[in-house]
Amino acid sequence: MKLIPIVLIAGLIATQTSAGAADLTMALGAFDVSKSGTGMGQAEYRFSSDWSGFRPQAGFFITEESGAYFYGGAGYPIAFNVQWSLTPSVSAGYYHNSAGKDLGYDLEFYSQLRLEYRLATGSRVGLGMGHISNAGIKDINPGAEIVYLSYSIAY
Repeated sequence: MKLIPIVLIAGLIATQTSAGAADLTMALGAFDVSKSGTGMGQAEYRFSSDWSGFRPQAGFFITEESGAYFYGGAGYPIAFNVQWSLTPSVSAGYYHNSAGKDLGYDLEFYSQLRLEYRLATGSRVGLGMGHISNAGIKDINPGAEIVYLSYSIAY
């Protein structure tokens, strides 16, 4: 049983291939849209590595109320054709509410779904939505919904 994690990790490393260029995504949107709602800005870096279709990512967002979230995770891009793609992703990270919404714990999980259109220049514009929550680790778990418009540059 102790060999299973080692075999899984070795398998992920062995299947790592190049997914093409890494990209940087910038987004503007709204945090906690189903309740009070406040503006937010987000930046995310998607690595060029590919583990059986999963692409690692790291990013952060900041709300107008000085809330901040720093995260790392993975997304799974699904290309419908050359122009359109849909990327579900899951991340975990540190949330600091400052004067913003109290999400109940410092450790939060962020799930996103982003629909993107590739422009002739190779950059992409997108519409995304997400949910951040502590997954019930603590008794206080209000969660928050997020919607945003994004722009991604490959390099």
